Amino acid sequence: MSIEARLETTIGRTAQDVFAQLAAVEQFPEWLVASGVVRVELEAGPLKEGSRLRIEQRIAGRATTLEGRVTALEPAKRFGVTAKDRDGISVDLEALLTPEGATCRLRWSVRLGLPLRYRLFESMAAPEVRRAAEADLQRLKRRLEAVAG
Repeated sequence: MSIEARLETTIGRTAQDVFAQLAAVEQFPEWLVASGVVRVELEAGPLKEGSRLRIEQRIAGRATTLEGRVTALEPAKRFGVTAKDRDGISVDLEALLTPEGATCRLRWSVRLGLPLRYRLFESMAAPEVRRAAEADLQRLKRRLEAVAG
């Protein structure tokens, strides 16, 4: 079973600008604050679909390292990452971008997969996952809109 958050917002920047920020994976800790991301390491070489990532996360008194990869990398259209920690908790992030002139519509989805032994906590974790996704999306929006175009 999984916990999902699906959100949409319009960002006052072009789809290219929004995509560039999403694809700057080493900068995730600057805007994925509520999700507890504190560090991202990218394997050597240019970012591409299949690139490997190591994501350090600290949230709710729990520190973990997720091993992941880029699942979608379509400039100005789509970006995705999937990752899993040693306890079997998985995280899938997907961003779909729709250009709207000088702005961009961003559909942001977060899916947290829980192994059976953690399902007891699902009802408590679901609202927190949704709140964190909303806070992080708003932080990304503010970050992008604060930069002069």
